[in-house]
Amino acid sequence: MSNSRTVRPSRDGDQFHYLWAARRCLRLLSPTDGLTAITIEGSSPQETQIGESVEAGEEQIDVGEYYGSEDIREATFVRYIQLKHSTQNPTKSWPPSGLEKTIRGFAQRYQELEQRFKEDSFTTPVEFCFLSNRPISANLMEAVEDAAAGNTSRHQNILGRLEEFTSLNDERFSAFCKLLRLEGELDDYWLQRADLGRETNGYLPGNDIDAPVRLKELVTRKALSVK
Repeated sequence: MSNSRTVRPSRDGDQFHYLWAARRCLRLLSPTDGLTAITIEGSSPQETQIGESVEAGEEQIDVGEYYGSEDIREATFVRYIQLKHSTQNPTKSWPPSGLEKTIRGFAQRYQELEQRFKEDSFTTPVEFCFLSNRPISANLMEAVEDAAAGNTSRHQNILGRLEEFTSLNDERFSAFCKLLRLEGELDDYWLQRADLGRETNGYLPGNDIDAPVRLKELVTRKALSVK
């Protein structure tokens, strides 16, 4: 039991991840949402042709969402998502340093996509998302907003950190920030469980109490090395 203080919060984070992803999977049932596929722990193997996979930033992708097609050249929209949950510090804002690894990985993937498709007519809108039950630093959010809009930054010190994380500057940095979405204060994993039950009932007739559990278990299996 000596390591329970570190293991249990990690398990909470896993549950948050799987429950949130299970809720997103319900959108596959919508006739109007346009969601074609959801991946767990990495991007779709069908995203590119065999031998052309984009490896950069794979470790930062907890969930991938593909609209229109899993082939990134044909998709209408692709969203790469990282999820972070905190049990011990749910009200403590994420500082820039806390997102360094995530932003570095996302920026590397952005640059590899940019390089890979620069000679093609690649127009798929791509979004890089960091989602958490913790809030995001207001100054960090403003720095990203200013960069995306091409405005003078209200937080020059944070701007410098972000440019360092991404190895981008000027127009390319601004273009990346337009694709970067940071969202905090999501429901914690207990509320995610309730949300999943309620949303499942909205798609299925009757009150199938086992359906949310089976859906979440399917997502959990997809995250394992042996399915």
